[in-house]
Amino acid sequence: MQHDQHLSQRIASLLKYAGIELPGGDEAIVLLAEGGSDRRFYRVKTSGGSVVVMTDPRIQHETRAYVDVGRFLFANGIGVPEIIACDDDKQLVILEDLGDDSLYVLAKQARTREEVLGYYKKVLIFLAEMQIKVTPQIATCSYLKKRVFGYEQFRWEADYFLERFIRQFCGMSVEKGGKLEDELHMLASTLDTEPRYFMHRDFQSQNIYLKEGRVRVIDFQTATQGLLQYDLVSLLKDAYFVLDREERDGLLQFYIDTLVDTWGMNVDRESFVKTFHLAGLQRNMQALAAFSFLSMQKGKTEFVHHIPAGLSHLKEALRMFPEFKDLRDIVEKAAGSPKIQA
Repeated sequence: MQHDQHLSQRIASLLKYAGIELPGGDEAIVLLAEGGSDRRFYRVKTSGGSVVVMTDPRIQHETRAYVDVGRFLFANGIGVPEIIACDDDKQLVILEDLGDDSLYVLAKQARTREEVLGYYKKVLIFLAEMQIKVTPQIATCSYLKKRVFGYEQFRWEADYFLERFIRQFCGMSVEKGGKLEDELHMLASTLDTEPRYFMHRDFQSQNIYLKEGRVRVIDFQTATQGLLQYDLVSLLKDAYFVLDREERDGLLQFYIDTLVDTWGMNVDRESFVKTFHLAGLQRNMQALAAFSFLSMQKGKTEFVHHIPAGLSHLKEALRMFPEFKDLRDIVEKAAGSPKIQA
């Protein structure tokens, strides 16, 4: 067993309250692999199969948000794990077990790129449904109704990138203000003008599962209201599983077709694609900051391996926008820093 006896007893007690029987023995409770979160997940073998137990006593507000948003999405027919039960203080949550077939795993195991693209198209259909179907109901979710991802949040992500990746990870000095400040203001202001929909905020391959042919998503505890392209670019410019540019462009057009043909939206394709790449600047700065923080502050050094892909995405997008000259210069210097080269 990979957890303390007290936790084991609490899990067993909550399962009993939910009417779920354990076959007996601590070997029925197994710690699953940890990701970037401080939360822990345990797969629990039961007499009828298995469930997953989530716990994080240190950040209770995130667990409360997970329960609130999860129940909201489930009630609206969106593919999330069913929340079976939770204790009074939301420190333990029993979830439906989605298995081990994440999009990341399936794409890595795929025998052909056509198979990979098939998975991604299925996920894009799911993404559009989640974004468009859920948005009119946001006011009914106590956690979501006041959350907005706008100018202040975009600026926070950019500052997070400068602090965690540029200064701390790459060891570079960056002065505040000046033209760089103007560029980051312009980026945040531009993205802030976009219409807002339900936004998962971390819609990437390791948070997406396929169970019995149906797409399911996890880690929605930081969901908010934001632009469509942020979740889209999180998937298509993912640093965990990298699509080539031709594949990504094709999938981007497939997603736009889905918005038009299935959801009846009037989409200016050229403007939508431009915003997609601007959102890519934002998202990949955030991802690089997160990888740096997790590796340096949390000791999760495996995240260092995803930095080159995230940096490549960021450099590619910056080449499309000459107006971000100072940001591009800083990123190019970072790419040549000894830490990155090592």
